[in-house]
Amino acid sequence: MTRLTRLPGWRRNLLVSAVAVGVFPSLLACSGGSGSDRAPVVVIGVDGMTWAVAEPLMNAGKMPNLQKLVDNGVGGVVRTDLPTFSPILWTSIATGTRAKQHGIAYFSEMGANGQPKPGGLPYTSNCRKVPAIWGLAGENDRSVDSVAWWVSWPAEEVPNSRIVASYAAQAQALMLWKPLVHDEGIPSLTYPDWLQEDIAPILADGHPSGPLVQQYNQRFGSVPTDWQFAFELDRFFRGVYHADQTHQDVFLKLLEDDGPADLNLVYFGSADVSGHYFWRYRQPDKFKYQVPAAHVERLGQHIDKAYEQLDVWFGEIMAKLPTDATIMLVSDHGMVASNLDAPQHKQSGGHDGAPPGTMVLSGPMVNNRGLLPQGKRLLGGIYDVAPTLLHWLDLPSGSYMEGDALRQHMTEAWQVEHPALPAKDYRQGFRAATSPLVPGEDMNQGFIDALNELGYIGEDNQPQTPPPTGDPKQADLIQDPDGTK
Repeated sequence: MTRLTRLPGWRRNLLVSAVAVGVFPSLLACSGGSGSDRAPVVVIGVDGMTWAVAEPLMNAGKMPNLQKLVDNGVGGVVRTDLPTFSPILWTSIATGTRAKQHGIAYFSEMGANGQPKPGGLPYTSNCRKVPAIWGLAGENDRSVDSVAWWVSWPAEEVPNSRIVASYAAQAQALMLWKPLVHDEGIPSLTYPDWLQEDIAPILADGHPSGPLVQQYNQRFGSVPTDWQFAFELDRFFRGVYHADQTHQDVFLKLLEDDGPADLNLVYFGSADVSGHYFWRYRQPDKFKYQVPAAHVERLGQHIDKAYEQLDVWFGEIMAKLPTDATIMLVSDHGMVASNLDAPQHKQSGGHDGAPPGTMVLSGPMVNNRGLLPQGKRLLGGIYDVAPTLLHWLDLPSGSYMEGDALRQHMTEAWQVEHPALPAKDYRQGFRAATSPLVPGEDMNQGFIDALNELGYIGEDNQPQTPPPTGDPKQADLIQDPDGTK
C-alpha cells in the first residue's frame, strides 16, 4: 500500500496530475510506501482490561466480538511491570524497553531523588530516548496509522504514517475541549498536519455537550446530582467515554479512507478508568465500608457496560479489516479491588500489585488454541509486544529490547514463510531526547490538574499510592496468575 493512495483526495489528485504532466516527477518517489501485499497488523490497546471482567461477559454472550477474536487465535494474560503507571507501561509496550532505557519514568518529569519534580512538566514524545514501533515501521517502508497512544504528542514526523497523537490520554478528555484547544487546535496533534483538518468534524462531535452525551446516557444512564461523590465519578468517566469514542471514530475513518495500513494502532482508556471508579459498586462486599445499595443498583453494572461498549468498538474495527489481518489485543495491566478501607478515595479499583494484563493474538496465522485454561494463560510480557510486531511486519527485533517475539504462538507455516531476521540496533541515528514541550498556555498544568481529579496523583504531583516493591515476574503470577480476580 503506497502513501499515494493514503493521501487526502485533493492532495492525491494534485499529485497524480503533477506526475501525469511531468511536473515534480520526484514527488511520486517521495510518497513512500512499501507497495507490499502483506497482511495488515492491528494493535488494539485497552488500558486496564482484565479477564476477571471480560471472561464472564464473554461466556454470557455479551462480548461476542472478543469471543470471535479468541476463537480465531489464542487468549491469555501478559506479564506487566512495576510501577504500573500508564505512560511508562504504554511506552514500554511501544518500544520493548524499560523506563530506564526509554526515559518516560512517570506522568511528569522526575528529579534526581527519584521523585516527581515540583512543577515538573508532563513527558512528551520528544523525551523518549528510543524509537517507538510506529517510527520503526514507518522508517522501514511500512505504512502506519496510529491513534491516541500515550505520550505520542507531539506527533512525530514518521514516513509513510498518519499519526493522531495524545498529549495525556485519559486526562486529555478533561482538557481537549477547552475553548482555547477546541477553537485553535492542539499544535502538532497530527502528522501530517493536514490530518487535523480532516478529523476536525470528529473532534467537534466529541464536545461535552455534543451527540456523544446521548450515546453515553443510552449505555450508562445518569446519576442524580445530589449523589455528589458518585456524580463526580460519573462526570469524569463521561469525559473518558467521549475520548474513547472519538479515538474510535478517528481510527475507523483512517481504516475507511484507504483501507488498513501495514501497522495500525489504537488506544482505549475506558476499561481502566471504569475499573478505578466503579469497582466498589461492582463488588461492594469486598470493601470495609458500606456502599449505598441505591448506588450499587445504579452503578454496579458500569464496568460491565464499559466492556460491552469496548466489544462494540472491537466489532466495528474487525468489520473494516480483511480476513488475513493479524490482530493483537493487549492491556498494560489488569485490575483488582483496591483502597478497601478508604471510602473517600476516588479509586476503588487498582493495579499497584501488577496484576497481569489481557492479551489476545488472532488471525489465520495464529495457532488456534482459544482462551487458555486457568493456570496456563501466560502468553508473554509487555516487553514482548514490540519484537512480536516487528516480526509480524517482517522486520528484525531490536537487539536492545527486553523481550522476545512471540513466534511460538504462530503457525508452523507462518514461521517457515517468515524466518526470524538477525536483531538490529534501531537506536543508531535516533534523535536525541530533549526536555518536555508544552502544547499551549496552561495545558501542562491542565494535565496535572486532570490527573489529580482522576485520582492518579495527589495535589503535590506525587503518586496517590506509593508503588510496591518486589519482582513483578513473581508478584503478578502469585497474586493472580490468570487475571481473574
